[in-house]
Amino acid sequence: MIRLRTAALGLAILAGSATYAGAQTPRADSTRPEIRQDRGDRGGRMGMKGRGNRGMRALFRGVELTAEQRTQVRQIAEKYQPQRKSLMEAMRPAMADARAARQRGDSAAAKAAFDRTADSRAKLTVLRDQQLREVRGILTAAQQQTFDRNVAQAKEKMQKRQARAGRRA
Repeated sequence: MIRLRTAALGLAILAGSATYAGAQTPRADSTRPEIRQDRGDRGGRMGMKGRGNRGMRALFRGVELTAEQRTQVRQIAEKYQPQRKSLMEAMRPAMADARAARQRGDSAAAKAAFDRTADSRAKLTVLRDQQLREVRGILTAAQQQTFDRNVAQAKEKMQKRQARAGRRA
């Protein structure tokens, strides 16, 4: 009798754990947005794709763009993309050095490697500001208010992040 109960309990535990494990595995055909596999080139509301545009899309939260405005925003982004890409490529070796130094626990070497990117980071900031000015120019007054609020929130968020990292904003 005890063996039968033990076997039944074992089967119940096995079935329960299999059910639990199956529920934890995401399915490719899921319609939940966070695990959908069919995002393709839809990008966000602006029709931009790739993870490098996440920050830009956040600036348009609450801004409904017309099809023409979306096209103009895309063209502006494409205009600045080659310059941004070349600056990022120039920074890549120093950033890899900084990452390797951090992993070794050498904060002085990490800071020195990061400081080597200061010029490129400043140029990226100038490019971003130029791009934002151009984008803002194609928006209506109402859209500009929402856009400006989103830009201010993004800057505030960045300053907080930099303060937590021990750098001055």
